[in-house]
Amino acid sequence: MPIAVCGYTLRFHMHTPEQVLSSYAKIAAMGYDGIEMGFHPSWSLSERVDHLAEYGLKLPCLGGDLTKPEELMRQGEAFGVKTFSVGSIPGNMLMSVDGVKAFAAQLSRQAAPFAQAGCRLQYHNHSQEFRNFPELGGKPALAILMEETDPQAVCFELDTHWLAGAGCDPAQWIRRAKGRMEVVHFKDYAINWKDPDTGMGYIPRRFAEIGQGNIHWPAVTEACREAGVHWYSVEQDQTPGCEFDSLKTSLDYMRGVLGIR
Repeated sequence: MPIAVCGYTLRFHMHTPEQVLSSYAKIAAMGYDGIEMGFHPSWSLSERVDHLAEYGLKLPCLGGDLTKPEELMRQGEAFGVKTFSVGSIPGNMLMSVDGVKAFAAQLSRQAAPFAQAGCRLQYHNHSQEFRNFPELGGKPALAILMEETDPQAVCFELDTHWLAGAGCDPAQWIRRAKGRMEVVHFKDYAINWKDPDTGMGYIPRRFAEIGQGNIHWPAVTEACREAGVHWYSVEQDQTPGCEFDSLKTSLDYMRGVLGIR
């Protein structure tokens, strides 16, 4: 299975066109297959396509203006992409069951023209979607989004770090999204051993390279295979040193230990 780098990890190395191309060269040399969200804004569509092809990289998904579905799908066609990312649920809509359901209905409406063309919209979670509603027996908001959206039109890009951070079992939720996941965000969850506060009740969470934290990756990887995940996108919001070194550590673990190929 192909492995991509989430461009957010390399945000400090992509300010100029030259930096973006240098980043492409480095991740391609490591053995990554693609990049998610990694263009220079000055590039035209044809330049974006050509630069990716130059380094043998592909896109797992694409973001853009959802109010112009035909234009966005035209861009997707140029990259061979049929999965399009959407923004997070607004905070005020997360405050109630009705708000979450209203967002789900909105999402399905937005996704309709994409579904008619054989494409889908993709929702990416963080931890806030796991607010639990007592009136629904503790059901979290993400479960509502899964239940209330059209499965043919809306899929989910689940993030392992934020699932773990919400106290969830990432493998369980990935299986729950079977058939509705094209891309997964691989991101480890670790406890910062350098944090001086060792008091009870405080969690010094940190982002870690894959295999360097506390997520049970063999179980997660097996769940991804069962769920039909196609792209594995590595994201590390913060790294202890060079971002490229961290990406190499993650890729080596995924290829060598987890057998993702």
